[in-house]
Amino acid sequence: MNIRKTGPILLLGIFAASVFSGCGKTISETGNTIVASETSAEITLPSETLAQDPVTSVEPKTFEEVYGNQLMGYLNHQYYFDGEPVSLQESNFYFINAFLELSSDANMGYYPVTPSGGIDLAAELEVEIDDYGTYGDYFVKYAENALEMSLTLCSYARANDIPLSEDTKLAIDNMLDNIRYGSAANAGMSLDDYLQLYYGPGTDEATFRKILERYYLADAYSDKYCKEYPFSDDQIRTPYIRYALFYAPESADQDTKDQAYQSAMDMKDSCNSLSELKSLAQSAYENGIVREQGDSAAFTSELSEYPELWDWTFEEERKEGDIEVIYEPSVGYYVIGYLGIKDQITYVPYVRYALFQPKDTDQVSLTDAYTAAKAMKDACGSISDLTGLAETAYKNGEVLDYGDILVTKGQLDKNFEDWAYDENRTDGELDIIYSPDFGYFVIGYIRTEKQISGLLTDIAMKDLTNIALEESNSGVHDFHTDDEYLPAPAAPTATPVPEIELTDDGTEETVMNTEATEASAPVAQPQQNGSTKTADVLVVVFFTLAGVAIATIIAVLIYSAVNNRIKSSGVSRKDPDDDPDDNADETKKDSGEDREDGSEEDDESEEDGDEDDEDNED
Repeated sequence: MNIRKTGPILLLGIFAASVFSGCGKTISETGNTIVASETSAEITLPSETLAQDPVTSVEPKTFEEVYGNQLMGYLNHQYYFDGEPVSLQESNFYFINAFLELSSDANMGYYPVTPSGGIDLAAELEVEIDDYGTYGDYFVKYAENALEMSLTLCSYARANDIPLSEDTKLAIDNMLDNIRYGSAANAGMSLDDYLQLYYGPGTDEATFRKILERYYLADAYSDKYCKEYPFSDDQIRTPYIRYALFYAPESADQDTKDQAYQSAMDMKDSCNSLSELKSLAQSAYENGIVREQGDSAAFTSELSEYPELWDWTFEEERKEGDIEVIYEPSVGYYVIGYLGIKDQITYVPYVRYALFQPKDTDQVSLTDAYTAAKAMKDACGSISDLTGLAETAYKNGEVLDYGDILVTKGQLDKNFEDWAYDENRTDGELDIIYSPDFGYFVIGYIRTEKQISGLLTDIAMKDLTNIALEESNSGVHDFHTDDEYLPAPAAPTATPVPEIELTDDGTEETVMNTEATEASAPVAQPQQNGSTKTADVLVVVFFTLAGVAIATIIAVLIYSAVNNRIKSSGVSRKDPDDDPDDNADETKKDSGEDREDGSEEDDESEEDGDEDDEDNED
């Protein structure tokens, strides 16, 4: 197994897995503002997943106009968990989110796609696996396993007396208000009508709130599990390496080996720093010169499969910045650089804020904004009062943004960050700070939060996954439906499924089907408010095919608070065109690295140390 797999991650040649991980609050960027979120992965709404014609697009009127003609037949099946019926709205929500997740993959070419942009549930599987005859069969199992695992984690939470926090209840209130006054209002719909259109019949505010509370409860348990997991010292503090692989295994001819060695030495000799190695490796990868490149955490099991790399990395005299060429007989020549030791657990300020943005740049506008900010601060008897006052002021148009946020270094406005990281901060402290870029912040210090990297979260969630999966397979929980699933009707236009080809080294590779990514008759889709998403969820799926457990680390489907309020300004120093989710798996041509902490460092050594391990993608 190579340290870094190239191309899409495919399971059994046909199933693409999106592997996310994350516990607790992380930072996600919406619009131009950094906001606090309870989760670290997302699912896309129909307007972003399904086909859309930007010229002729109009608001859909029916569920079928949103999702096509196949999904409705898979909804309203009565499920039971430990003898209790699961509400139809809750099971429908899982099936709808699973459909959107798979449709997103279909639009990337992994699965057959319908003209409306959804996965074609009537299409037959080309690979024979168990009793799955169509993609609809696979879809049912995919959604069922997500639903069962979420219910299982909820049962763990109740057994451990884990309550919903007041912050979580407030997040649910805010999320519903954001949809009510944002996407629903923009579509000229009430909140209940909007929820029924996108989340199925019978879904209104009251039932949706209950679903969210259960999701957050499951998330609270997984968060607690991650934070209390007994990580080893080697896992908490681990070396990182940067590498580029010139493929020339022992079985290759001598000319290939010689050429790979010379190319590796040329790259090494051209590197005066680790940053230069990164740049050269990325360029070589894009040009097809190296097979793999990126960064990797040394404690991962994959590095241990390469003894030469392992020994070099853990030599006592190893220093940050060292670069060498190493030959691994099974794969070829590595140009490898040592990035140093990185702590996988950090402690980050958690603050509450309200932003008063001056209406103009003149002194009068600045004074007015400051006066309003000071009035709010003076009205706060404690930091708890800030949330209610900020929410009211936001609805009245007096503040541009408000909320709670983890202040990760390198992500936010400098003055904002400097205040949060002042060693003299005390819990509950309130202040006013000025940012030339944004305006006046009323800011309160809530506490310091323990932040676990994606690598550690991965480890903990794998363990939690195994526990829940073992219970599922052994029948500890009675999860079932007596309702029958009928085959999906044919899509209006049949489309081919992705083809599977063998690469030169004998492994299976799914060929991207460009035809399957183009919808011939796009359905009308709703316009979104700004660049934000209406739904931001963490999807968890455990899947077993042909007796082989297939992944996934993600253990809960959680609906997160969204912020689609901000259009023009906010806290972030980042370019608004940057990728909004630094923790998600990247599939770009470059290193494909994941950022576990969301940070962006200017200093080379810090930048090197903050880059995530490639193995999170497996």
